Amino acid sequence: MRILLTRTLSQVQSLQTLLSEQGYQPVLFPTLEIKSLNNKPLKANYDALIFISANAVEYGLKTLKMLDYQSTKVFAVGATTAKKLEEQGIQVDAFPAQKASSEALLAMSELQALHHQSVLIFRGEGGRETLKEGLSKNNEVEYIEVYRRVPCNITPLHRDSLLKFLQSNQGIITATSVENLSALVFIVKQIDKEALNLIKRYPLVVLSERIKVFAQSIGFNQIKVAIKTCDEGLLEAIQCSL
Repeated sequence: MRILLTRTLSQVQSLQTLLSEQGYQPVLFPTLEIKSLNNKPLKANYDALIFISANAVEYGLKTLKMLDYQSTKVFAVGATTAKKLEEQGIQVDAFPAQKASSEALLAMSELQALHHQSVLIFRGEGGRETLKEGLSKNNEVEYIEVYRRVPCNITPLHRDSLLKFLQSNQGIITATSVENLSALVFIVKQIDKEALNLIKRYPLVVLSERIKVFAQSIGFNQIKVAIKTCDEGLLEAIQCSL
């Protein structure tokens, strides 16, 4: 069974290995490139820091070094992001253990307890407003955008991977964000408009209901949402889709 992996090449290896170990055939089709941004925070001290993705951690480390955060509360949007922080020696005060999302983080008592605090949110350019809207009622909230996601340029890998994937009627596509899925559609359309209709017939595994709603709006109809927002969660959803 071929699994089309649409993550950026620099971040797909762990999922690729996991699927290979389970007997699947990962097919690499990177849809986005991640570019670092050099924005700076307005202050040197905040009461709370929030990281909305593992990318926010990776590309926010340079900014983090500008801050005095030793006594600052640190929150992560999910387990993967929290693990990334802890790998850097940064203690995480709270994160939603089951389902990574802004809504789940906002619902936690630790976030509800924030009042009259200065909060800095690490995110990618143009992210959702959910966290800021939820926290701004009682706190001063600021963004620091530390990376930008842009669609990949089309390479021979894209053409070869698409051809290989479509050689079989049996296959599953993975998408880990709305931007990721949108870029997939854009790239496939540039390569072959007929192929765009074909890939929408395959089962699609995604990480959230939000991605599912978007996928349905652009023509996918076999969509499975992973219960856990991590590589293991994607694997379980793939197995359930067979």
